[in-house]
Amino acid sequence: MAAYMAARARTLEHASWAVRLLGQRDHLYTEAALLERELTILRSHRCRRPPKQRSHYSPEERAQILQLMALRHWSPKKTAERFGLHPNTVRNWLDAIDSDREERIGAPPWNKLHQSVRWLLKEIRTLCPEPEFGSRTIVRHILRSGIAISRSSVRRILQEERGQRPTPTPQERLTEAPKHLQHPTLPHQVWHLDLTELRILWMKFETAVIIDGFTRKIIAARVFNRRPTTPDLVALISEASRDHRPRFLITDNGSQFRARFRTGVENLGIEHIRCSVRHWQLNAKLERVNRTLKDWARGALLFPSTGAVQRRVDAFMEWYNEHRPHAAHGIRTPVEAEAGIRSRTPERYAQRGTIEPCIRVTRTHHRGDPRLVIPHILVDERRPDAA
Repeated sequence: MAAYMAARARTLEHASWAVRLLGQRDHLYTEAALLERELTILRSHRCRRPPKQRSHYSPEERAQILQLMALRHWSPKKTAERFGLHPNTVRNWLDAIDSDREERIGAPPWNKLHQSVRWLLKEIRTLCPEPEFGSRTIVRHILRSGIAISRSSVRRILQEERGQRPTPTPQERLTEAPKHLQHPTLPHQVWHLDLTELRILWMKFETAVIIDGFTRKIIAARVFNRRPTTPDLVALISEASRDHRPRFLITDNGSQFRARFRTGVENLGIEHIRCSVRHWQLNAKLERVNRTLKDWARGALLFPSTGAVQRRVDAFMEWYNEHRPHAAHGIRTPVEAEAGIRSRTPERYAQRGTIEPCIRVTRTHHRGDPRLVIPHILVDERRPDAA
């Protein structure tokens, strides 16, 4: 056996493709023979037990046995011998199919998602393998296409392929803060400002980002090749507030946000609020945006110049505002939330539903950037009874 295994290993590594193909065929023959021996042992162990003491096949397993019987072109007698059954039992299962008695052969449960929806999830993960394209983002894009699904279902289906079980994400408790600051009710009522550092090759760029606390829309994103000063940030706020002027502006305790900054902001009619020391939760919305920006910048192909990085950041800002649905507004993008556009009601497709969905999904990029993914999901509803 050792000599045989060594010879087969040499054929699998041979330079000729014909010899490698013969080795693979021999390996498959050996695996089939070993599996047949294994099944013979299990079958004999089952048949030695009295019929009343044998374990019963579930309705789903009965349907799979009948499907295998049709694929192998077995007779009821041959099928009964292979699975340790009586031929009349197999005939009763066949009669149940003709009489539509689903309780005998099994049927998909009412709440099980349609197979096309499960295919859609795996196809999106194949088209969009980026780490930042997580389960929450997948759920929002699917809901925007009119298909009802939950994040727990998405995580469960995606992890079924890897044999993993979804683990709950720990939630951090936010600090107590005024409700009108943490949860504004109108657009452009509360703005957030913060600085973040982008590392591109051997260079570092400082980026000042302003977002709206209600819509999560990026109002402005300015790239600097140095640490911005207080006049730079005041000028940025003055330029961003030409169309919409907020009532409150929240920042951290950086050196740029001191007395001079407060005076410059108050001259614009905006009240400046700083987070408490070691309590970043009040500015957590902007911290999450900065994380998305950094994840995109790590994998994006950016040229190390301030103008080139600024143009790419502008493209990211457009993609984030117009094509990325945010969890705070369900399946709407920040631009749609700002305009007050209502989202459509998703439809749940089940395997035992009356509608057969035909789903197609494609992937495009915003401004040619492969990291700025825009999935397009098209759903065509068909009724089997009407066809």
